[in-house]
Amino acid sequence: MIATSTPSPLRLAIVGGGFTGAVLAIHAVRASTGPLDIVVLEPRAELGRGVAYSTRDRSHRINVPSDRLDIAAGEAGAATAWLHAHGILPDPESQDETGAYVPRADYGAYIGDVLARTLAVAADRVRLRHLRTSAIAVREADGAWAVVTRSGERVVADRVALCFGHAVPALPCRLGPGVADAPRFVADPWAPDALAGIDPEASVLVVGTGLTMADVVTSLGAQGHRGLVTAISRRGLLPKAHGIFRMDLDVVGAHPPATALDLLRLVRRQIAAVDPALGWHPVVDSLRTALPDLWGNLPIAEKRRVVRRLLPFWEVHRFRIAPQIEAALNRARAEGRLAVERASITGLDLGADGRLEAELRRGRGKTERRRFDAVVLCTGPERDVARNPLVAALLAAGTASLDAVGLGLAVDRRSRVRDASGHPRPGLYAFGPMTRGSFGEMTGAPDIAQHLERTVGGLLAGET
Repeated sequence: MIATSTPSPLRLAIVGGGFTGAVLAIHAVRASTGPLDIVVLEPRAELGRGVAYSTRDRSHRINVPSDRLDIAAGEAGAATAWLHAHGILPDPESQDETGAYVPRADYGAYIGDVLARTLAVAADRVRLRHLRTSAIAVREADGAWAVVTRSGERVVADRVALCFGHAVPALPCRLGPGVADAPRFVADPWAPDALAGIDPEASVLVVGTGLTMADVVTSLGAQGHRGLVTAISRRGLLPKAHGIFRMDLDVVGAHPPATALDLLRLVRRQIAAVDPALGWHPVVDSLRTALPDLWGNLPIAEKRRVVRRLLPFWEVHRFRIAPQIEAALNRARAEGRLAVERASITGLDLGADGRLEAELRRGRGKTERRRFDAVVLCTGPERDVARNPLVAALLAAGTASLDAVGLGLAVDRRSRVRDASGHPRPGLYAFGPMTRGSFGEMTGAPDIAQHLERTVGGLLAGET
């Protein structure tokens, strides 16, 4: 009898086990045919949650309806069916005519369950280990890659996928003595019970007017807060609400824009021409599907102009809020509990009475000082990925490079990390929000899942 040897498993290290890392693991298991050894480095206890889906606040709803939350092209309705099966739907509070917007914690539970079931089906050939630590270095090692962890372990892998997401933002202003330790200064609104110490009658300054601000205002309202919340940002832009979902419009046509101004004019022209019954939403959503090609063809100077001049306006139209959140914000404004102002913050000082004094700058350089009982920073995720120690080490070694607009790591269309010379590094990949600057957009869960499904085959095959 001739003995047959079992092929060695492909070793895949996934750095970051939030939504992106968990969905990559799911697609890798499904797409693989041979033995697979996966190591996920994720400090949190549960895979699939990350920052966004770790919240336990039921008022924090995902801003995508459930029928658009499927992570695989051939599984239409899978997420909605799971939510029904687990008693989360029907929930009258979750639904309106555009779909069901469930608490983010429930979607995190769904991703974790899909991962567990996927692993169970492939248990005879796939092993997944979850190391509750983070990576501090990724280096080439004898034709493979070595990942050094904060806890001192060394994980050797044939493929490494960088899937860590958003970092806590840097402080937006000067902090005076004692501010950082003040009990009602909230630098991280995602920390457990971050808002618990804010009195119901407290005046609150929220720095930022985007999605995080919407979560904070909604959470404060849910816990009975009655004081005035003042939300500030340089432009005073609020996230838009959802409308009709369609992504099948041909918004680019035969002549793709070659400049930032051309792009702006294109979007405005398409919105003006679309059926008023549809509104502007399908134009924005259809543009997303064309962005990788469109973005790749723009000159670098024009990409930078888009980021500098147009990105804030794109984000409030692209990253919209669930109807329930919109209703909560409108109600707070109508009742005088929420005011939105155009201003930036330049300093925070702690008064003798424990209140916080903010130095605000308005247009034309005018400044004023105002006092608040509490201040919550909602400036959004950190855009400078180089502040991540692992990214800084990769950049210093020349193993990775930043994209042309400075939003994240440079990758090719297959998500292979580009080194300092611009060449893709075989076996080293990056996925999720950190690749946004390379693709034009890569932040929403559906976009990330679709990209992972398209590219995972190349990762497993080790294409060069």
